[in-house]
Amino acid sequence: MATRVNARLLPEMRKFGAFDIGACFNCGNCTAVCPLSTGNDAFPRRMIRYAQLGLKDHLISNKELWICHNCGECSQTCPRQAGPAEFMAAARRYAISSFDPTGLARALHLSTWSIVAVMGVLGVVFSAVLLRESGGFPEEGTLQFSTSTMLDFVPFDILHDVGIAVFVLLGLISLVTMGNMLWSLSRSPVPGGVGNPDDGPGLFPVRAALGAAVAAATQILSHRSQRECDAGSATDEGALIVRRWFVHLCIMGGFLGLALATSLDFAFKDPEQHVAIWSPIRMLGIVSGLLCTYGTSVAIVKRLAARGRTGLRSADVHYWADTTRSDWLFLLLLWLVSVTGFVLTAAIYLPTNASWLYIVFLVHVVLAMELLILLPFTKFAHAIYRTVAVWYQHFRRLRVTAP
Repeated sequence: MATRVNARLLPEMRKFGAFDIGACFNCGNCTAVCPLSTGNDAFPRRMIRYAQLGLKDHLISNKELWICHNCGECSQTCPRQAGPAEFMAAARRYAISSFDPTGLARALHLSTWSIVAVMGVLGVVFSAVLLRESGGFPEEGTLQFSTSTMLDFVPFDILHDVGIAVFVLLGLISLVTMGNMLWSLSRSPVPGGVGNPDDGPGLFPVRAALGAAVAAATQILSHRSQRECDAGSATDEGALIVRRWFVHLCIMGGFLGLALATSLDFAFKDPEQHVAIWSPIRMLGIVSGLLCTYGTSVAIVKRLAARGRTGLRSADVHYWADTTRSDWLFLLLLWLVSVTGFVLTAAIYLPTNASWLYIVFLVHVVLAMELLILLPFTKFAHAIYRTVAVWYQHFRRLRVTAP
């Protein structure tokens, strides 16, 4: 089978992040210190070699890109200061752009003006559609701010229809990008050095697929690999509430909780019904919002503190300092959605009728829709690709070892 070598691969990848992989002489130190490099998982050394040889297909088809949690140990201990951790992060951004057939992911990763233009256009379009049949602002001092008055400002039917359209579009784009990723993964070596399974005709291995789904969900929701990664590196220092795996868990758990609370709200509650603050769905939303706001706030502060740090840096600083446009876009969108949601929740239960709260509501809805519709194109895409990679890792292992 012929292998296509791309001489422009490394220069192209450098656009997605700063690294000096040309200084690497393949000593293997990065693989030796990596807490997750066991058995046949020789990363980041193997990934670096693929890039040096211009083997794009080999590079983006490996699960190691997504299994890596960027602990920074390899960059901290690299004798040539080649930045292997930064290389792995840039390779993930490059892979996201490669799986996206629209070219939007590439634009959002490489151009600040593209981010401004896309966000601006989406904001104007969503606002225009949502306000098409708006009842306008209630007169100052006449009506207390409530769910009912919010839905007079942005009619529920329009909000519902636009939300459905966003989810359908998100689903279609995600299916295409996941299909591209799975096609690439299906051509990579089986984990553990086991030979490829028989590719002859046969029934789909449902048992292996379900077993892999359970194993992947357990691994991701518990952050087991990330905790093991942090425990084997210098990032395990400091209080629990600021450790990277805990901050990431707060962001992920908070977002999933907010998504679940919103879905339950729409499914089981009359849109104009006022519910007590201690109702289960409302409490789920409040707790999830707190977790998400805390996690994103810590991540933003740590990334700002690490900016401009040069010279000898700890593994933790390596991680937080490696921040790109897409990272900031995702974090700021998620933080703004969480904070505006809190403002609206507080306003519903406090005696207030300020007109500016309706602008906050519109901003909250528009930003939430932008966050979702841009999921496959930004740092948020890790939620898709890492999940798929972990599932596929377990699926191929179970498929090969099944009796």
